[in-house]
Amino acid sequence: MPPIIEELKNKRIAILGFGKEGQSTYHYIRKYLPNQELTIADLHPIDTNKLTNVKTIIGEHYQELDAYDIVMKSPGIVLTHRLPENKLNSQTNLFLKYYGKQTIGITGTKGKSTTASLLYHTVSKHKPCVLLGNIGKPAFDQLEVIQADTIVVYELSCHQLEYTHYAPHFGVLLNLYEEHLDHYGTYERYVHAKENIWRYQDKQDMIVLEHSLQNDDIYSQIISASMEHEDADIFIEDQTLHIENESITIDDQATTLLGKHNRYDIAIVFYLAKQLGISYTDSLAALKSFAPLSHRLEYVGYLHDLHWYDDSISTICETTIQALKSLPKTDTLLLGGMDRGIDYTPLSDYLNAHPIHHVILMYDSGSVLSKLLHIPYTVVKDLAEAVETAKQVSQKGSVVLLSPAAASYGFFKNFEERGDRYQMYIKNEA
Repeated sequence: MPPIIEELKNKRIAILGFGKEGQSTYHYIRKYLPNQELTIADLHPIDTNKLTNVKTIIGEHYQELDAYDIVMKSPGIVLTHRLPENKLNSQTNLFLKYYGKQTIGITGTKGKSTTASLLYHTVSKHKPCVLLGNIGKPAFDQLEVIQADTIVVYELSCHQLEYTHYAPHFGVLLNLYEEHLDHYGTYERYVHAKENIWRYQDKQDMIVLEHSLQNDDIYSQIISASMEHEDADIFIEDQTLHIENESITIDDQATTLLGKHNRYDIAIVFYLAKQLGISYTDSLAALKSFAPLSHRLEYVGYLHDLHWYDDSISTICETTIQALKSLPKTDTLLLGGMDRGIDYTPLSDYLNAHPIHHVILMYDSGSVLSKLLHIPYTVVKDLAEAVETAKQVSQKGSVVLLSPAAASYGFFKNFEERGDRYQMYIKNEA
């Protein structure tokens, strides 16, 4: 019987949240423990017709689970009822407990998915490898294919890390910016969750830390902690990656990933692959065949005499600034979404100093930005109107960029739906 199941056997278990990961937890436990009763707790009603031997707790008191031995928490659930921490568990925590030594965990405010996907693409050409986590594949769904020699690339969100007490062998912290303040309340609490990527590492493990964070308190904490740290001396100069004592040129033929921030992510991948015995030459070959993920500075096409780019993944100021630096010919910028209470001063300062011909503001955060901008802008009610306005005002042959610097929630299901709608509106398919 798998070790995770041994730990869960004969326990009173509640599955908190029944989305993708909650369903994955149910099916994995049920496969090995068909007769063990499980409780599923969710704010919203669930269909139990295809479930066996379950009880449900539905509604506003669904988090009152003190009577259970183990509460398997889904990442998206914000705890409103305080549970003893020794009861809280998750797929990520159990996975890292038993498979952490063969895992490369990747976190950061931005760049996680691209870095994890490119690393998986590179490593899988040479070694057994799986990709899971925040990228959309629950850890328990992959357990059956993981062997002792399998390398696990695990994209870790702050929500997955928040209650973990185990760590990956390689931990990667790409960057930290203000994000998810609607969940954590303060930037410090958000950072504390992210720090679990290294907090439980030991002397055999390694943390890879973005250089600017070395001036942060995080760096001094890592230095004084028990795991190894190594100055890999990775930096970017134009199209050249400098990794330790070697330089690799990444020209426009090598990748369609745009911007200095993507060059940095590529360098991290090359460095990690080298630790696994994969040469820079092999990593460069893998990069050339890597298809960038959707909605991340994605080129939609030349339509209505305009070049359209979809950067719907952008939910913070810094990513929009990076997008503008990557696309210096941007004529029209579409901004706005859910207002999470982040500070928009960095973006307004950048735009005031580097004016875009047409700035189109929408939704709640667009209203916040309108009070900070000293350049002309247009306010519209939604994304559909923003696209139509862009078609009318943008100079022919120029670039139109959706890089909202805001979350999509409240207006769209997620950033993917926002990006899909944007592309539909461009193509007049909506």
